[in-house]
Amino acid sequence: MDTRKLSECELDDVYKFHRKDAQKMTRIASQYSRAANDAYLRGDCVSGHHYSLMAREAQFVANCLNAKAAMKIFKYVNSTEDLWKLDLHGLHANEAIQALHCRLQQIELSGQRPKPLEVITGRGKHSQGAPVIPAAVRNYLKEWKYHFYDLRAGAIAVRPKFVER
Repeated sequence: MDTRKLSECELDDVYKFHRKDAQKMTRIASQYSRAANDAYLRGDCVSGHHYSLMAREAQFVANCLNAKAAMKIFKYVNSTEDLWKLDLHGLHANEAIQALHCRLQQIELSGQRPKPLEVITGRGKHSQGAPVIPAAVRNYLKEWKYHFYDLRAGAIAVRPKFVER
């Protein structure tokens, strides 16, 4: 069990290693999409339709590769297997919300003594523009009426909902 804290460079390397194929396929999908648009603009509907189908197929493959990458990244950054700590580094917003949802369900169904879940969102250094994950996590927690508070920059404590038995 690996309990060391991952450096920013290590996280970058893990992200790039696992996401590279998905990123490449996303670029290919984008190229096909542009080719479809160009074909439709020139009035070539047959080619436009063909490139549009190719773009959809490439995007589907990219989505599958991203899902596979997310699982590997999640396992790597959460290698300590601590139920009460969830590190969302390296995940996209939708993947982070899915991981948070699953962890909260796991805790709430476990029947263990209630204590706050530490959710590490990061500060958004790798986001283009405003931090994405912290805002997505807060929105999810508000929507589902969870009580939460900031532990420190890039970390939120969440009180799971326990049902009295």
